[in-house]
Amino acid sequence: MNKLNVEEIKKYEVVGIRGLCKDESYVVGDTVRNSYDWNYEFDHSSFEDEEPVELDGACSIKTDIDTFMDDEEEILEKLEKALATLKSGYPYSEFIVIGGSDYEYGADENEIIIDDAVVLSVV
Repeated sequence: MNKLNVEEIKKYEVVGIRGLCKDESYVVGDTVRNSYDWNYEFDHSSFEDEEPVELDGACSIKTDIDTFMDDEEEILEKLEKALATLKSGYPYSEFIVIGGSDYEYGADENEIIIDDAVVLSVV
């Protein structure tokens, strides 16, 4: 993972891994734009709809990192596991590690929506 700083990761209460859309590009420290709700009727992001529905944060896969208790090795293992899950179930080619202090669960398995997510690493 590019420029992974475990001490920086430990500053956040929740950490996720996000696949990037084709029009997204970030560097470490950027705030990630909010995601959009899924339009189940047409099976695509509501971003493509006439009236898109913006969520209250950025979607990602939950890493289960305990930023207070996990050591560097555990954090790296959990990031690799979450990245493998994301790569096996979603069609993204670029990924970022994001962190924040508040989140809610999304509709997909292991999906969380992180409010005011910050880029911690570009994968």
